[in-house]
Amino acid sequence: MAIVIEIKNNDLSFDGLSGFRERIMSTIHNTKEDVVLDFTEISMSLDSATIGELMKFHSALESQHLQLQIRGVNKLIRTVFRLNKLDTILHLID
Repeated sequence: MAIVIEIKNNDLSFDGLSGFRERIMSTIHNTKEDVVLDFTEISMSLDSATIGELMKFHSALESQHLQLQIRGVNKLIRTVFRLNKLDTILHLID
């Protein structure tokens, strides 16, 4: 079983990133389940701040022996993950 969180473009904007971080970290601290971030509605690429947040989420869950999974990743984001070798750390699911 896993908690699924739908991510919107405005979550990853400069103005939305702080709220996004708080929402995800709150979920992480209050769960005993894996977390799935659903990127299906994301039409843009990711900046370094967003990638950094994903790595923090991954580490926080891993310390609880849980897994961060990311699904619905578009081709551009998948390429960014692959070029930075993040696809070997983060769990991308279809």
